[in-house]
Amino acid sequence: MPAEIHNGQRKRHMSLFSATMLGATCMMGSGWLFSAQLTARYAGNWAFLAWILAAVLVLSVGYCLTRIVKFYPVRGATTRASALSHNGIFGMPFAFANWFGIVAVVTTEAQATTQYLSSAIGSDWLIENQSLTVLGKALAVLILLVYLAVNFYGVHLLTRVNNVITVIKAITPMITIAVLLYATAQLGDPTLNFTMSMDTDYGWKSAFGAIVSAGLMYSFNGFQVSVAFASEVKNPERNVPYAILFSVIIALCVYLTLQFAFMAAIPATELEKVGGWEGLHLASPLLDIAVLLGLNFLVVLLLADSVISPSAAGYTYLGASTRMLTAMAESGQMPRWLSKINPVHNVSRRSMFVNWILAAILLVNADSWAGLMVIVSGYHVISYMAAPISMGALEPGKRLLGTLVFTMLALAITTLNDYSLQMVNISLTLLIVLYASLHIKNGLIKLLLFTVPFLVFLWCMYFISATWINAVIAATFYWFITSERYVASCNTYAENHMSDGKP
Repeated sequence: MPAEIHNGQRKRHMSLFSATMLGATCMMGSGWLFSAQLTARYAGNWAFLAWILAAVLVLSVGYCLTRIVKFYPVRGATTRASALSHNGIFGMPFAFANWFGIVAVVTTEAQATTQYLSSAIGSDWLIENQSLTVLGKALAVLILLVYLAVNFYGVHLLTRVNNVITVIKAITPMITIAVLLYATAQLGDPTLNFTMSMDTDYGWKSAFGAIVSAGLMYSFNGFQVSVAFASEVKNPERNVPYAILFSVIIALCVYLTLQFAFMAAIPATELEKVGGWEGLHLASPLLDIAVLLGLNFLVVLLLADSVISPSAAGYTYLGASTRMLTAMAESGQMPRWLSKINPVHNVSRRSMFVNWILAAILLVNADSWAGLMVIVSGYHVISYMAAPISMGALEPGKRLLGTLVFTMLALAITTLNDYSLQMVNISLTLLIVLYASLHIKNGLIKLLLFTVPFLVFLWCMYFISATWINAVIAATFYWFITSERYVASCNTYAENHMSDGKP
């Protein structure tokens, strides 16, 4: 059923329930199949605090995004945030990080399904030496084609398919948690693993570090999907904030209970063999525990969900990234031909195909879920920084809140391992240099003013190890780029030198 035109405007089809389900779907993708083990390894018993901190941080970013949507309820508002408040050149690194991070997530979801299937069949046809084989990559590309098919006919089909699958996805973690807790209670004390002395090396710093390194931000990233669909949500000023809040609460409850069930279910003897949480390396964590406990029904259920959960997140993220790329094209940050909207299905199929091709290229060149996930998390955190920046520029009265949110994100990015942060910084630097060179005729000094500060900031986060110094640098940088004078300079430049003025 095509979208309808009403009074010259395309009718918004997406309800609060559908927007909430889209966010919840993405937050229960491949992350729930792997994150409990990674969080236990990085934070031990402090894993529960890590989940709460991650939820608070994404809700803070979500609040900033809802303030932007209040001013600009447009397609792909997540990607366009800093272009809307400043200009397209200033917003380029945030837009790229957000868009490319989402495209990469599409790849990780296909990888996750392939990895679980490999463990289930107990063969090295799909994965060998912890890397996808040629056959494994071919299967993952076929999975990507399914994502493309679901998105091809626009948001109306997407939400219909997603509402049904989300119900299935919500039931599976609940059954998994209940079965693991029941089996653990039958075998002995469910709290035994939490009282072992091996946990003494962990603390609140471990919990904060796990937010990025253990994939918590990756798992929660679906909170912003409802913002990406803001132009298609009914009453976005009211429904987008509620969709973010409800979807994050749903995901947090699931992840906290899953974390407890996972950590309680591991046989204490197995945990002692590997020397504690840090030594835990299960290829398919939940599936492997089910096998250890002889829970054959759960093995079958997890195998089915390893297809359903990542796939639902994958096709939703492909839809979100399509709207992000379209928004970047509309803002002049990407070629204009990508912004052409199909009049029947209200989606840019050109953007969709470009994203699918990029996801397939990443898949062919990526070895494993965990390795790509860490780099993706770095892109996510950088893209989130645009939200408090734009909020502070549009609503100066909220700059103190924006400073706190931005500083926490800056400190979170420093917890990435050196290689991952270096790769993220190098890629963004090259992109900014390339983009600036295309606009050099419009004034070198202004281009440097809009591009250099953020690059300097990112590399400071890489080279400086002292937490308090990084916090001071982040707060100072935030106040500079949200100052009235700097924002006015960005807006004036857009009006005088960019082809369509303000996006």
